[in-house]
Amino acid sequence: MTEEEFWSLVDILGGAANHHTAPHLTRALTGESRARIEAFSDLLAEKLQLLEDAHLAGIPVSDAHDPPGAAPVPLAGDALDNLHLAIVAAGRSRFLRVLTHPHEAADRIWDFAESDELAEAVSSAYENTTGEPWQGPLPGFHAVEPDAAADAAAGNPPWLSIALHGESEIPTAYFDAATSVAETIQNDPRWRAWWSQAEPQDLTIEVELGLRAERNNFTTRKARLWASFRRDSSRFRGSNKNTLAHLAATDLQSFLTLTATFLNLPAHPPVPLPPHTTPPTSRRDAARTRLEELRRRHGKNTYNDY
Repeated sequence: MTEEEFWSLVDILGGAANHHTAPHLTRALTGESRARIEAFSDLLAEKLQLLEDAHLAGIPVSDAHDPPGAAPVPLAGDALDNLHLAIVAAGRSRFLRVLTHPHEAADRIWDFAESDELAEAVSSAYENTTGEPWQGPLPGFHAVEPDAAADAAAGNPPWLSIALHGESEIPTAYFDAATSVAETIQNDPRWRAWWSQAEPQDLTIEVELGLRAERNNFTTRKARLWASFRRDSSRFRGSNKNTLAHLAATDLQSFLTLTATFLNLPAHPPVPLPPHTTPPTSRRDAARTRLEELRRRHGKNTYNDY
């Protein structure tokens, strides 16, 4: 795929990536081959890396969804990643201008609240075209990994990482608990000894949270096992932060158990629970079971009436 073809596809977004414009890009990419979708993803990742190297973190910027009169603020973490995606979505000329004059990022009101839809369009188009889930983190999404340098210095190379993304915002309590539990597992000698029995050197768990049918997929690439799971985000509804933390830990336990089965490994050590977790009540479980029954009978739109 050429630069011109890449930017022509980006222009379908009309200058901003969101839930209104991204489906148009998804449809255009779905008409492409697997190789061209992967080439688009590679070029997108390349552009995002260039923006990351431009060090926009200290520059105060505004978003179209900010409250009236809100002062621009420097961004970090996921918000900064979304800004990078918004700059690409704005088109080639704007991208090149910010790349060569980073301070000019402050001169524009960006639309980055939903700009990760640009990367999600890649995943959706890939699945539409191939019938398979996207493997590995999407451009702009980073696997959460422990400090590799510290582990290497201690003679313990990292073996576990986790990447989370969703069709809508992932609850903070779920995200924080999942990454915290993964880090605890990564640093636990019992877990390291368990994983040492596996043929792959390391494991990446990728979780897609949304309303589509659940799915598990395992792929080995260059001594790394990619374990991809799709799970129903409607489970978050009505849950407080302690319940969400419990759900994250039990999800991770399920993912690791399925991985052990796939690799024919012995049972893994117990998955640690974050402090103050609360399992769902039986009433909530019954309501969720009833919801799933209704959704199977009448289609997923039943969720909107719940």
